[in-house]
Amino acid sequence: MSLGELEYKFKNEWVTMAHLLSNLRSSFAAMSRTRRIIVIVLLAALLPLGYSTYRVFTTHQQTEAFATPPDEIKGKIITLRALKEAYFLDYHNMFSVDIRKGLEFPEHITLGYTIRYLQNELRQVAAGTLMSYCIFDNKDNKLIGFINLRDKNPEDPGQLGYGLHEAYRGGGRIQEAIKLLSDVYFKVKPHEKSYIVHIRLWNKRSYYAAKKAGLQDVGFFYEAGKPTRYLLEMKRP
Repeated sequence: MSLGELEYKFKNEWVTMAHLLSNLRSSFAAMSRTRRIIVIVLLAALLPLGYSTYRVFTTHQQTEAFATPPDEIKGKIITLRALKEAYFLDYHNMFSVDIRKGLEFPEHITLGYTIRYLQNELRQVAAGTLMSYCIFDNKDNKLIGFINLRDKNPEDPGQLGYGLHEAYRGGGRIQEAIKLLSDVYFKVKPHEKSYIVHIRLWNKRSYYAAKKAGLQDVGFFYEAGKPTRYLLEMKRP
């Protein structure tokens, strides 16, 4: 049902209710006690219907406003901007050896490697299975990191990925990035109650950054029967 149809239905139901109350008011005093009781029972049954229609209408309004992820998400210290080709070179320059080590990427990469990787991300964005953003520092408007969040995958539970250039770590930047993207994710995905991130056990910096951002431990990811990654969960507020 479209937003216009919901609004029409909502207004019409309440107009009908108003007419009913107006007619009942004029004749209520003349009714017998038994009839008054029947009317009261009927009104008690109809009021939840009007309220439920109102809730559907307002919830749909809120969801409609975030039907697709915004191009820009402004925070106090950083801004998230949707990944696009114009950012590829700056992304490559930000994509340091230290960041790649945490993600288990090759130690040495070319610009062509980065471009192919980001083009693949854009294809996932176009398919609606991934939200991918570049992190910009608000002071110098420089691309300093990335953050992305993908749809659930039963074979690989990790959904959240992020990285921040070492020159900009600290100060709550990655925590704000996670909060901003989480807020949008739960608005774009109204039926999702949570998302998961998995982090290698040796990557303590990323683990504590996630914990500081509000993600909670829910167990471990096992490979060959051994725990190899932390599993953390962010729940809908």
